[in-house]
Amino acid sequence: MSRLSFTEPDRRTVLRSLGVLSAVGLTGLAGCGGDGNGDGAGAIPGSEYPAVDEWMTETDIGDADDTYEGEIVDLRDESDVTIDVGAEGNGDGFAYGPSAVAVSTGTEVLWEWTGEGGQHNVEAEPDDQLGESDYEFSSGEAVEGDDIEYSRTFDDSGIALYHCEPHLSLGMKGSIVVD
Repeated sequence: MSRLSFTEPDRRTVLRSLGVLSAVGLTGLAGCGGDGNGDGAGAIPGSEYPAVDEWMTETDIGDADDTYEGEIVDLRDESDVTIDVGAEGNGDGFAYGPSAVAVSTGTEVLWEWTGEGGQHNVEAEPDDQLGESDYEFSSGEAVEGDDIEYSRTFDDSGIALYHCEPHLSLGMKGSIVVD
């Protein structure tokens, strides 16, 4: 019976092997982008929509939304979109999630309350939103709960800037680009 003999690899062999494994690993990850939610949604730079970028970062009218990172989530391929009301952000439960989205005309947007952050609402009042919002709508008085929904179908191209009335000072703002 013969015995197998293993020898310690030299430094060059180890480094060469690690280099090959790293290259293979990076190649395998190419194209695995997305928004981290696994749904493959892309992003549009907020700079392409200055009114959205300004509204989300504005501090003269409420605070800036700390969940907005200069990108609009591109959901134009979706027939309906859900936005959480009371998502994590701006302290705790004082954000819309996602806060800035792009949708196609004819898309129904559903806002669903998470039950976090107290009483919320959804208010689009153009005069209160830099005069840049093309839409005016309201979910009504601020309410609390996790079984509350408000929906609106966006039939015309434009921009909807909105906020939560009781939490505007905390930065609870949202934007919808309708393309």
